[in-house]
Amino acid sequence: MKRFFGTKQKKSAGGAPDPTLDDVSGNMDKRMTELDTKINRLEKQILEIKKKMQRAKGAAKNALKQKALKLLKQKKQYESQRDRMYGQQMNIDNTKYATQSIQDNANMVKAMKGAATTLKQQMKDVNIDEVEDLQDEMMDLFDETNEINDILGEAWGMDDVDEDELEAELDGLDDELDDLDMAEDDVPSYMVSANAAANKTDLKNSDNAEVDEYGLPKVPDKLMN
Repeated sequence: MKRFFGTKQKKSAGGAPDPTLDDVSGNMDKRMTELDTKINRLEKQILEIKKKMQRAKGAAKNALKQKALKLLKQKKQYESQRDRMYGQQMNIDNTKYATQSIQDNANMVKAMKGAATTLKQQMKDVNIDEVEDLQDEMMDLFDETNEINDILGEAWGMDDVDEDELEAELDGLDDELDDLDMAEDDVPSYMVSANAAANKTDLKNSDNAEVDEYGLPKVPDKLMN
């Protein structure tokens, strides 16, 4: 199997190393490329002859026809060779995939065996009964800690308060909130925003004097100088 992957190769009787699947596949790719090049060249030659046949007559046309048929036959042979090599290439690729899969599976089994050995060794350091005892002990400690927190969280030195009195005081807060809402609604005129005052229609005093944006009499310009 190793020789399929290009590892250390054994030499044949002639001294040359045995070919690998990669070597064979590379050679076939090269040969198929050469065949494709030849086929394309023949197709161009056949098309050129075909164009000449359209203008030729008589014996000249017949000679061109025979040449075109010869080239076409050669093209068919190259195509047949290429198609066979395609099938061989597929077989090589399938073989390469199978050998690589076997190698991968072998490596995976080896790795799993190593992991199992390590896991067994580590499990020797763990006692199931000790783990269960530790779990029970930790749960008891958490329960005791919660109980201590509850005890320390109790309020000290607070007198008992009547619940009815607390509810009555809470209800009394509603009246205070209503009074606050009413006080907020009664806003003085000087607290009106500048935009609201500007939107009033033709704000003027009784003497028909101009007023500023706050509703106050406007100072004449000459007094401002």
